[in-house]
Amino acid sequence: MAKPPKLLRYPLDIIDSTTDYMFIEVMKYNPGGQSALPGLASQGESAQSIASSNTNNVFNSFTGSQFFGTDVKQSIILPMPNAIASVNRTGWGESRISSLAGAGLKLSGDLLDVVTGRKKAEELGDTARKELTGVQGAVDLLRNDFKARAQVALVNAAAGTSIQVSDVRGRQSGQIVNQNVELLFNSVSIRPFGFNWDFTPRNDKEAEAVLQMIKTFKKAAAPKRTVGQNGFLSAPDIFRLTYKKGIDNQRYLNKFKMCALTSVGVDYTGSGIHATYESGSPVHYKLNLSFTELEPIYAEDYGDNFDDAGF
Repeated sequence: MAKPPKLLRYPLDIIDSTTDYMFIEVMKYNPGGQSALPGLASQGESAQSIASSNTNNVFNSFTGSQFFGTDVKQSIILPMPNAIASVNRTGWGESRISSLAGAGLKLSGDLLDVVTGRKKAEELGDTARKELTGVQGAVDLLRNDFKARAQVALVNAAAGTSIQVSDVRGRQSGQIVNQNVELLFNSVSIRPFGFNWDFTPRNDKEAEAVLQMIKTFKKAAAPKRTVGQNGFLSAPDIFRLTYKKGIDNQRYLNKFKMCALTSVGVDYTGSGIHATYESGSPVHYKLNLSFTELEPIYAEDYGDNFDDAGF
């Protein structure tokens, strides 16, 4: 069978200019452009200039994305998937630091400044006196805390127990160390997406289109070998996903950044039993695709335009 056409679609005669559908483009992965570290940018050429010289490059002008897609290798039109959802996550976590630890961090920082010559030794003494004044009213509590820690360490080592310092401190004074708990931003996340479709080809042409689509997804998701260079593998193709309404983007649904196809699942017995047409094509397929965006979503990606759903 010859190579598939540049545009594959299913079904063949329902999706038109007024229909909501999903548009998937297969593109070659081409890392390049501006690095996340300023010192690693390509020799004198910014990512913005690279992108502006090639209109087919997929590039985020603000964040300096290093993920590029070159010319589109294949385009696929599919009905809207069975479930449409997006979840944007940002990492926040508890941070704990006691007053004593905070004072120690301050003093150690000043000590390093003295060693490197940024501060004089006399200033270190002034800092120490200020920090000690801040905890002066709790000297007895700190002394008891150190004693409790020593007791627990000795008993646990000798008797093999697992007594906690907080247990001893609570029994002795009914108090705990103030850890100054605060919720702090600590990470970004990359969004995964999962899509499911049911294929029930109604004729030979649709059966061939479905067959070509499935093979296109499998091939694009697979790493590439270079003849004579078995020591290295090249990255699989990447994907540009778009919800469309006619020729326009579906502005009420989320956008996507460039995605990697991480899983291709095909159930050739979609109805729970093996059944084929005379040509051998299965009567019912189930296709499950899992994508993951190549980079996080940043506030600047949304811009100031509130006429669409954004990412």
